[in-house]
Amino acid sequence: MSLINDCLLSNGLNLTGCTKQNTGGVEEIYFANFKEVIPAGAASALYTYDDQTTGEITAIFTGATYYRFDCVKETSILAETVAVNVQNSTISFAPNITLVINKMTTETRNLMYLLSLGRLIGVVKDNNGTYWMAGFKKGLDVTAVDNNTGTALGDRNGSVITISGMEPVPMAALSAAAIADLMDVAQY
Repeated sequence: MSLINDCLLSNGLNLTGCTKQNTGGVEEIYFANFKEVIPAGAASALYTYDDQTTGEITAIFTGATYYRFDCVKETSILAETVAVNVQNSTISFAPNITLVINKMTTETRNLMYLLSLGRLIGVVKDNNGTYWMAGFKKGLDVTAVDNNTGTALGDRNGSVITISGMEPVPMAALSAAAIADLMDVAQY
């Protein structure tokens, strides 16, 4: 069965049994420079996307570095909205990553500036242990940064960074092999 070319619904979703083994939130986020992952003039990207059967990223190749960002618990989020235009027969997917960084410093200010200048690919590990790649076709851009000292002593002093994209395909989970590949090319 082809995920992309087959337009007929072929199964339902059975919610009997253990359905409450689910956890919200984000554990860590990896960003890579889009131009390193998809080099200009290259025959292919530095990943393999199985658009025919699983819809997964099945391999990540060396040549690009993925930079790891640990997340403050219960703050960061990965979301994706789907826009369908029936009249135009179009569909698009808008991934959105919100990264929260506590404590404003010159180092984090400079890092946010560099993130804002480039185009990115993001991989998000959720609290269920699933890795999701977003922006792997068109890239992600920093669309908002909120640096804030807070007011009260208990308020956050830090930053909220919003990274967004517009894609022709939905974000994709990484296979076990692709996760192992990611660990080989990831660093802080």
